[in-house]
Amino acid sequence: MATAAANTGMTEQLAQWISEQTFDSLPAAVRAKTADVIFESVAGMTACSILPEVKAIVAMLDEQGAKQECTIIGHPVVTSVINAAMANGGMAHGDEVDPVHLTSVGGHVAAGPVPTALAVGERLNASGKDIIRAVTLGYEVGGRLMTIFYRERDYISRRFYHTAVAANMSSAVTAGVLLGLDRQALQVAMCLAAYQAAGPDNMTKDPVHMGKTFQVAAANRNGVTAALLAQKGCFAPLDILDGQLGLFDAYISKPEAGAGLLEKLGSYYSITDVMHKRYPVGTPNQTYLQGLFHLLEANHVTPQQIKEIEIHMPKRSVHRVPATRHASISALKVSAIAANTGKLDFYQLHDPEAAADKASTPMQERIRFVGREDWTGMDQGRHAIVIIRTNDGRTLEEEVWHKPMTRAELERKFTDLVVPKFGRDKAAQLQSLLQGLETAASVRPLMEKLRA
Repeated sequence: MATAAANTGMTEQLAQWISEQTFDSLPAAVRAKTADVIFESVAGMTACSILPEVKAIVAMLDEQGAKQECTIIGHPVVTSVINAAMANGGMAHGDEVDPVHLTSVGGHVAAGPVPTALAVGERLNASGKDIIRAVTLGYEVGGRLMTIFYRERDYISRRFYHTAVAANMSSAVTAGVLLGLDRQALQVAMCLAAYQAAGPDNMTKDPVHMGKTFQVAAANRNGVTAALLAQKGCFAPLDILDGQLGLFDAYISKPEAGAGLLEKLGSYYSITDVMHKRYPVGTPNQTYLQGLFHLLEANHVTPQQIKEIEIHMPKRSVHRVPATRHASISALKVSAIAANTGKLDFYQLHDPEAAADKASTPMQERIRFVGREDWTGMDQGRHAIVIIRTNDGRTLEEEVWHKPMTRAELERKFTDLVVPKFGRDKAAQLQSLLQGLETAASVRPLMEKLRA
């Protein structure tokens, strides 16, 4: 990272480093990973454009009227940059298909910078390189914040939704990079974004996905607003990431929690720690599903043959997926649908009639989760043991660690998410535009193609 005076705070040092980064200064592997994150995120946003929570946000924004300059993905509405960031931000975490951050054990970091970059980039007629640079740097801030929040927050007595808080900041940085803000203006943008950040974690009682969807939608709206105000010359304290009364003091009562925020800045990039989700469900469900599907397929086990399923996962993961949640999050519903149908498909999970969920209800009674208190390391979120006991007396067991998706799987996921919405021909055109993003002179052809 750039040399900074000893008396400068973390906010200033981080903003200075961000303002100095060019597309060419980013390692090729980092740029490639960012392109993959955008590729997967757009697929997820396209699918999530059909969700009732997202449709409600789009309808509300459309009723307000706005300057027609930016695309709302999957809809015919063209709106203002702030409205587009909000609507597309809601889609970016409209469900559980978006990529997540391994180091923060499942934080939805990409849902901040990607929709913001696409909306602001369309308004500015930004190039593909501009978009990739902005997403990389916004993700850098979001990933580092999310990791600290995950490590330091109290899951029992002082909970908040760290994805939403970090997304306010990462969105502001992403928009600020595209708008060409200098070091001080970036500091202002981060502060103004923090002023708007909120993240009540009562979504554990939310039977649908509105709490998560809306908080991330609002975070993108807030981040873009903050950057635009900073561009207009507004001023705010320049030390939001430092000490007392700053972000860490406000959310985790630990003013110095961000001491390691700048560690390895410029040599390690947060976006390289992305986990692409194999299944369209919450992160804590990803690993055990690998083991469950493998046992079912390898041993030709039918639903009728299952006497009991026992799943071991970290205790904290069991707390994160209570049974009251939507079928894409509740571990009990997810595992029952998987065992009963042999698959997990986005459109299956979001069938308005909830047919797969209802049909799998009896299977839930045969599934038991064991929260492992001895699995305490952050990497244990990618660890599970699955045991199936059958009616004919067999005991099938598999210990599994999460296996990263291959490129072929990522492309298949894109097709599975985009084709039902846009059709096979348009999906192929979108895939080509996204895969050629780095050399694209403008992001506008991609955004225009993403309209309904």
